[in-house]
Amino acid sequence: MGSISPSYPPVYPPFPNTGSLNNFKLVHLTPAIGSEFRDVDVTQWLREPNSDDMLRDLSLLLAERGVVFFRNQHNINDTLQKELCRRLNELSGAPKENGFYRHSLLAMQGEDPEMGKVDPDRLRSMYNKPLNGMPRQTHIREWHTDSSFEYMPPSYTVLRLGEMPETGGDTLWASGYELYDRLSPPYKHFYDTLTATHMSPALAEVGRKNPKGMDAGPRGASGNVGLDFCTQHPLVRTHPLTGWKAVFGWGTNCHHIDGVTEMESKAIFDKNRRLIMDNQDLQVRFRWESTGDLAVWDNRCTFHSATHDHFGLGERVGWRCMVMGERPFLDPKSKSRKEATGGWPYKLENPIEG
Repeated sequence: MGSISPSYPPVYPPFPNTGSLNNFKLVHLTPAIGSEFRDVDVTQWLREPNSDDMLRDLSLLLAERGVVFFRNQHNINDTLQKELCRRLNELSGAPKENGFYRHSLLAMQGEDPEMGKVDPDRLRSMYNKPLNGMPRQTHIREWHTDSSFEYMPPSYTVLRLGEMPETGGDTLWASGYELYDRLSPPYKHFYDTLTATHMSPALAEVGRKNPKGMDAGPRGASGNVGLDFCTQHPLVRTHPLTGWKAVFGWGTNCHHIDGVTEMESKAIFDKNRRLIMDNQDLQVRFRWESTGDLAVWDNRCTFHSATHDHFGLGERVGWRCMVMGERPFLDPKSKSRKEATGGWPYKLENPIEG
């Protein structure tokens, strides 16, 4: 148990918000999480004279809101999607040597191993069974934060869809900040003392049986090596841009709480699960409306889950890239979002609300 030290001095925020995005139409989809820019072409942001300022300000917005959406981005392609993801990471202070994540299964790496494909074949291979069998009565196990079993897990994920079903296939996100703020003070103190083991037993098993079919790393960061797919992170982590505390230890890739009994570990996970499932006001649901829609999210303060309700209604094929962030840490001097802001929600400086 105990916190894991930060990899660099904790200064929050590490750079000022320049206000470069203030003149764009920004809509906050819920008070707790999720914002959407409207009537913008994000690819133009990559070429503006103040492009670096714009992307840094976007990283601050992502750190505050968790996930940001851009609709009708028909000018974006793999190259520009990766540029957006890479520069967000570099400009917001990620370790300089960190780059794009590559799937650990070589068979899942396409022509560009840094651009992952999200499609039914991938889902079938992951679940190793038909997806239209017995009706599922819970989707709890699909909530996760991306690849948290890595020593240095992803900071940002960027996803766009190339094919869409007639209806269905929405994606949901939940706020780790708000999850922490729903705890009572004694529980917050307790959570701050804990670490959790994140792992992928399925990937580790494949690695034992067929190591030549695996990418032993480094997978986007120097610490992401080997085929164990197991590491420890603080149950509560401090976001390096906001200094706010977020619950990080939950979801499919989070296996158990360290240093407690199996029953106690289950009780903590059950509490986190119920807080997310019983409180839709800490969630945002995004309906993909066109193949030009783009979602960008910060894995350090969110959980997410796709909704697999569209089988028989058309294919859902997406393209995703992820970049690796810092080693998760808990700064004991950091605060919760509500403690730091004096309440939530709060209004960004001079936003143009739709």
